[in-house]
Amino acid sequence: MWSRYTSQTDQRLEADVSLIARETEPWDAMRSNIVDQRGRIEVKASDFEGRTAQNPLYRATFILAKAHQAVDWFNGLPLGQTQGNAYAIHSHHIFPQSLLYQDGWDAENHVHRQAVNEIANRAFLTATTNIEISNTEPAEYLPMVRDKFPGALVSQFIPIDPELWKLDRYSDFLEARRDMIARKLNEFMDGLITEPEATHHRPIAELIGLGESYALEFKSTLQWDVVHGQQNNALRQSVLKSIAAFMNSEGGTLVIGVEDDGNVLGLDRDLKLIKGSLDRFEQLLVSLISDKMGVGYAHFFKIRFEPVDDKQVCVVDLEPARDPVFVQTDKGTQFFVRVGNTTRSLDGEEQHDYLEARAN
Repeated sequence: MWSRYTSQTDQRLEADVSLIARETEPWDAMRSNIVDQRGRIEVKASDFEGRTAQNPLYRATFILAKAHQAVDWFNGLPLGQTQGNAYAIHSHHIFPQSLLYQDGWDAENHVHRQAVNEIANRAFLTATTNIEISNTEPAEYLPMVRDKFPGALVSQFIPIDPELWKLDRYSDFLEARRDMIARKLNEFMDGLITEPEATHHRPIAELIGLGESYALEFKSTLQWDVVHGQQNNALRQSVLKSIAAFMNSEGGTLVIGVEDDGNVLGLDRDLKLIKGSLDRFEQLLVSLISDKMGVGYAHFFKIRFEPVDDKQVCVVDLEPARDPVFVQTDKGTQFFVRVGNTTRSLDGEEQHDYLEARAN
């Protein structure tokens, strides 16, 4: 992310390997070395300003998108799934270059070219999808992506305000997306290096204050689509994936009714779908877990409700399961784990290696 090994590579690698072999707590020492070199580890939104695909933060953003289970916007396939050249990953301009240059951005101006080609204007798509979108304005094609694959835009850190998808709001779009990528990248890195705080049985106000981590995740709703203002059963899968990931990892807590930035939405919209009953909400969640994972996992989770600012929130405390937990999804049977502060699916050899390491 910070190009630590792009210069003086041999010396820095040798120094780091020696440090790992010598120190009992090498990672703190390595982080100190990075701070000495860079001044800081955390990323700021301003670090993305004018940065293009040649900057290491571009590759870091791709890793981050994969960790957030990003999918292609027109076929729903996970990023990196190889099925020939048509499925190779392309760097897609969210706002097409040609449209921006027609709208007043000057191709001969170096600063303008940097802004047009910024990391914040890039998404990761397959070749076929990149060609299909071509020169379409994002205000036209992003709503279709949002409707067809709920969560696909969020997993690539696209601001969800449709007003920012218009050509005349391009500068505002860049500013909003820089901030989103920086925040998510810092959360992801913190989740990799920070020991998670215990979350079970903690009051909801404390959980919101902790923020998302390896052991804590927020979900806005169970099945209410806040964008379209209607029920969307596809959203249930997102909740189930996180529940399975916690049980396949070290346990943790899932909070439903809170956005990922800590804003409390509450369960009012979800409850309206089931006659306003918290008991029915709990029964629905238990039924979904039993139907999609199996009936043998009741001992590994507890469901509670707490009021926050006159809004009800659902808290699911999860213990690690003794046996692997698989989820029936619209893509078949899948296996999920926690990676940093995200949920990730493992396939084939990855799954085998993970389960073997866990058993040992």
